[in-house]
Amino acid sequence: MFCVKCGKEGKTYDSLCSECYLKSNKFTNCPEVSDLVYCAHCKDFQIGKGWVHYDSEEEAVKEFAIGNIMLRQDAVLDAVECSAERLDEKHYLVKILVYLLYDDLEVVEDCTTTVRVRRNVCDRCNKIQGSYFESIVQVRPSARHFSDKEEEEILSRVMKYAEGVSKNNRDAFISKVVEVHGGYDFYASTLAFGKMIARDLISTYGAETKESSSIQGQKDGRNIYRVTYLVRLPPYRVRDIIEIKGKLYIVSSTGPQTAKLRNIKNHEPKTVSNVDLREVRVVGTKDDFMDAVVLTETDREFQIMHPSSYKTVEIKKPRGFKRTGDTIKIFSYEGELYFIGN
Repeated sequence: MFCVKCGKEGKTYDSLCSECYLKSNKFTNCPEVSDLVYCAHCKDFQIGKGWVHYDSEEEAVKEFAIGNIMLRQDAVLDAVECSAERLDEKHYLVKILVYLLYDDLEVVEDCTTTVRVRRNVCDRCNKIQGSYFESIVQVRPSARHFSDKEEEEILSRVMKYAEGVSKNNRDAFISKVVEVHGGYDFYASTLAFGKMIARDLISTYGAETKESSSIQGQKDGRNIYRVTYLVRLPPYRVRDIIEIKGKLYIVSSTGPQTAKLRNIKNHEPKTVSNVDLREVRVVGTKDDFMDAVVLTETDREFQIMHPSSYKTVEIKKPRGFKRTGDTIKIFSYEGELYFIGN
């Protein structure tokens, strides 16, 4: 076989040798000018049909320019090298080297394009600015008011949870937070996201929830619903002291169905369903715990200095407990001292 153009013998590609074929064929093409849109609020860039966050505008420009390269169908992309030069506030000159394979040939081609950065607002931010929501998560206490610290903790937890979910799902966001008497109302972007927030609070605090819905209108012949999730937190928190049938327990952990407790007199563990703890009485919180200096220690007991009277007092030591400092936590209730831990 020989090349019909230069006469060189050897393998041919459409009757041309490799040199003549590559001179007369181009495998890549890119637009002379293209517009890269970024959101003025969240600073994400529109790449294809989605919105993507980049650490720098130049990184977004390069990715966008590479994505605009048109490759001939019978060629295989191998690698890309890209550089971007900023011309002014809105324009970048992007130079791209494209390494590709065609049949048994290794081909290198260059593309030069201008990327124009244009400002707009993404659909997500439009919805946030318009306080769009499909569900409301109402967080309320059950038997007592939230303390300032608890309110801060709940607000922080929900917002951090929402931030984590939105990193992988742009449709998930909280458009508005309203502090109401006794708690918070979180306005969630979708029904599913509102339910996720409610479930997270249930799992964390052992809360109970009630769900109600209302029709807001119709779209394409289908009813549009808004759902309200009432999340009522139990009267206790982890490390609270509660009283059950005259016995005192510390709340070790909470879950969606049960709470794990420890009897602070004999240190026996106990698991109780959340339903059975709805009306439980809280007799102390972790703020009521006191540090007591350990004077002596045996396998069965501590001798401590009472934090208030400074008298030497004996207190039972749980089996297997290992002290980590010079003090232990104790709790005083109705004249009796109870061991809590480190």
